[in-house]
Order: sequence, then C-alpha cells, then structure tokens
Amino acid sequence: MNYLIDNINNYTDLEINNFYHLIYDEKKRRIDNFKSQIRKKQSIVGEILLSKLLKENYNLDYSKLSFFENENGKPFIKNKNIYFNISHCNQYVVVATSDFLIGIDIEKIKKTNNILNIIKNNDILIATNKNIITLYTLKEAYLKMKGLNFNYINQAKFIINKKIECL
Repeated sequence: MNYLIDNINNYTDLEINNFYHLIYDEKKRRIDNFKSQIRKKQSIVGEILLSKLLKENYNLDYSKLSFFENENGKPFIKNKNIYFNISHCNQYVVVATSDFLIGIDIEKIKKTNNILNIIKNNDILIATNKNIITLYTLKEAYLKMKGLNFNYINQAKFIINKKIECL
C-alpha cells in the first residue's frame, strides 16, 4: 500500500485548472456538479495525488488510463489490478493505492470533553466524541473498500478497544 496526503492550499489555481483537463469524463461531471469551490478543489487534488502515486509506484500515466465506476460510483482502472481510494476533510486530501482492495477515510477530530452515554439492551456504553468519529471513519473506509454505498453502514461492525477488531 502506498499513500499521499496533502493540503489543497499547496496547489495554485493554475495547477488545479491544468489538471482538471486530464480527469476522466465521469469524474469531471461530478466535480462540475459540486456547488462548493473547496469541494471541487479537494476532488481535483485527489486526482493529482492519484496521478503521482500511479506514476511513482506503477510507472503509469494517469492521462492514458481508462477509468470506470461500479454501480455505487467506486472508481477503478480498466484492465489493471490496482486499487485506489480517495478521502478528504477540510483542506486535506489523502489517496492510497494498493494491489488489493482498499478503503480510506479521514475525519477531523474536534477537541471536546463531550461524553455520550448510550443505553442499549441494559448495557451502558460510554463513548467519547473521538471514539464515535473513529468508529464512523472505520465504517466509511470499509464501505469504500467494498464499493458499497451508505445504505450498508450498519453491516460494518467494529469493536474499539486497545486493538480495533472488524467483525
């Protein structure tokens, strides 16, 4: 597995606009539908980072590859056994590539003293904001790896203790 993480503010508008023209058509359509300029920039920087990883680790030229999406919108490269995933949060974008299915997600953990008490089946679970965000991030990365949409979020089960376990 290889990954890159970068700040969208490290890219000029000219770099963003120049790379936009290399992006495959379906991705361009989705980017064009975003109302937020930050969201557009995040998506294009994700593709820039993907391009770098494909060049550095597989000696592939992004602009010469054929990208497709499965029924849930998970992109893949035609005729290549290379898997990738992209995530962004605020000004950061992370991209990972691998020879096996991969899913990544990043979220900002806000410093807070909030503690939630959740009562379920007579058990009390005390969850901190950090644990909830960690669990959500794990579930989202799992769904992205499997190429599933959020309708399947409850199928991803994890236990958070000193060691994270996938059920």
